Amino acid sequence: MELSVTQTIQDLRTDLAMELEMAKDEGKKVVGCLCSYTPIELILAAGAIPVGLCGSTQTPILAAEEVLSPDQCPKVKATYGRAISGTCPLFPLADCIISETTCDGRKKMYELLAREVPLLVMDLPQKPDEQEALTHWIAEVDKAKSFLEHQLDVVITSENLRDAIQRGNRRRHSLTRLFMAMGSTPPPVTGVEFMEIMSKIGHYVDYDKHINLLSQLLQTLENTVTDKISQVSTKRHRILWTGLGNSLGCSKVLELVEESGGVVVCQEGCGGITRTEDLIDETKDPLHAIAERYLRVTCACMTPNAQRFKDLKRLIQEFKIDGVIDLAWQFCQPFEIESYRVGELVKKEMGLPFLHIVTDFSQSDVEQLRVRIEGFIEQISENKKYARH
Repeated sequence: MELSVTQTIQDLRTDLAMELEMAKDEGKKVVGCLCSYTPIELILAAGAIPVGLCGSTQTPILAAEEVLSPDQCPKVKATYGRAISGTCPLFPLADCIISETTCDGRKKMYELLAREVPLLVMDLPQKPDEQEALTHWIAEVDKAKSFLEHQLDVVITSENLRDAIQRGNRRRHSLTRLFMAMGSTPPPVTGVEFMEIMSKIGHYVDYDKHINLLSQLLQTLENTVTDKISQVSTKRHRILWTGLGNSLGCSKVLELVEESGGVVVCQEGCGGITRTEDLIDETKDPLHAIAERYLRVTCACMTPNAQRFKDLKRLIQEFKIDGVIDLAWQFCQPFEIESYRVGELVKKEMGLPFLHIVTDFSQSDVEQLRVRIEGFIEQISENKKYARH
């Protein structure tokens, strides 16, 4: 697979669907995933292929709004719309889906989605620091294991789980190094290029081949840094992007940031570095270790979500950040409310410019966002001038 950055997300899904169809012809099973809380290692241990099914484009939303009310998160509507409209080539290939009770919109939508394909909703405890939460989540992970065994007609052994954990950790280690490469001054590629590359290589059928591809990309980026051949100007302001991510709605924000003189060098949250740097403990009981790691995932659905703020402070320092953009989808109440505390941390404690953006997957607000982002970048420039005097 060439590491081109020109393919669209829809192109990627079409290519992946063709590969999945061939894999299914050879007897492979496909399991759909809808969140960072999905224990991928269970799927790998079952000998199946995990595939992300979250909606990330505007096209299927109209079909979803025939059932769902318009005032729902675009991610919820796009995901359901893809399932019922036939616009996604991946949904028909899923033998089953694993989901979790994160936000209210998602879990109620899952009741309708379950009509389309066998679906397990894992009951995610939302006070992760409580001891009872881990006990409950271990039981839910065990239920997910049984669900996969039943749906896929397999037996998942402890040996299978340990092997899957080791493979998953290898992938996380490579992904973390890729994210860290963007911390160089200058970064090896722009934030837009990095997101497009990561979108392309984020889809896989052969897991081991995927890990090898990550290693090749890592070598390319690290060589770019070592040989000082990056085309990214050191004058660009370094931006951290936090909140929701990994969709076309995000790409328009990244593009505007970079058109305005910034470069996104770090992503915290969905699809970012904090989803990869936390490895699974390979010395513990595998089911217990898997549950521990996935309960540590940070999300605004958790209360308190203290680790997110520790991560933000650390990443701002490690990546030498000049300003922070916090992104939330329309009607996403948990992230909307938590953004106030993020702003407090960034502005009051870290002394940096902060911009909170609420948007959807459409292009209707691009010019409005352009004005706000240009003002944000100008604020960073003024801060730097003031700091020099």
